[in-house]
Amino acid sequence: MATYEAACFWTTLVLYALASGGYIYALVFKNEKVLRNLLILITVGFILHSAAVVARTVAQGHFPWSTDYENGLMGGWFIVGSTLFVAWRQKALRLLGAVTVPTALLIMGYGVMRNPTLAPLAANLKSFWLSIHVFFAWLSFGAYALAMAAGVIYILKERAAGRNQEDISFGGLPPLERLDELMFRYLVFGFINNAIMIAAGSIWAKDLWGSYWSWDPVETWSMISWLMYGIAIHLRVTMGWRGTRFAWLMIVALPTVIINFFGVSILMKSSVHVFRMN
Repeated sequence: MATYEAACFWTTLVLYALASGGYIYALVFKNEKVLRNLLILITVGFILHSAAVVARTVAQGHFPWSTDYENGLMGGWFIVGSTLFVAWRQKALRLLGAVTVPTALLIMGYGVMRNPTLAPLAANLKSFWLSIHVFFAWLSFGAYALAMAAGVIYILKERAAGRNQEDISFGGLPPLERLDELMFRYLVFGFINNAIMIAAGSIWAKDLWGSYWSWDPVETWSMISWLMYGIAIHLRVTMGWRGTRFAWLMIVALPTVIINFFGVSILMKSSVHVFRMN
């Protein structure tokens, strides 16, 4: 890891950690003033996060996507970027960061503990289709993280309403019906991008290995994750799943994506997806 990148990366982690602690403090002690300032803190952290991505790209000579560290770096960037995008457009959704920012922090922390060293890009990774594959993968990851965050906030707000009290910021959040709609919209957006990711990856695989699909562990788990979100859409559209149980479904579904990005390369050493290996 280059010096400038390391400085930006670790400062980003500190700011995200402070923001995560700030959310916990604001919720426990019902401090609205702290909550208002957290969005600014996260924005500063995101700027430094972006600088770390640029520094890594310059040092490597390619966009970061080839190791667990780079997956964590970019995964966190898309999650926090998606959070800021919706929060700055609608301040009522700023509490989503209470879920997404700690998630990004943990992913980045895991990645940097794996292998942050600089390494040349393998020849088989220099593909236009791989770039498309990875880009849509991170778009879907960011959307799924927002769906999960909306699910957590939905449950918290519903429970606060059941106790006949409005905890910090819950009264300022959109109505439960709007949160329910947002969960579904984030899900659909992520599902479509996920499908494009799988299709682009298949084209790349055909060019590299001579087969569109080989039931590699990463491919298989990617399909499992995509099908799970597809089932969630089916349950919503045809079975009328809404509210609390749909929120829990969004929470339970996200770990399947995290396992695909980070877990398979640890548990399945036989994977041909070398870009997920250290």
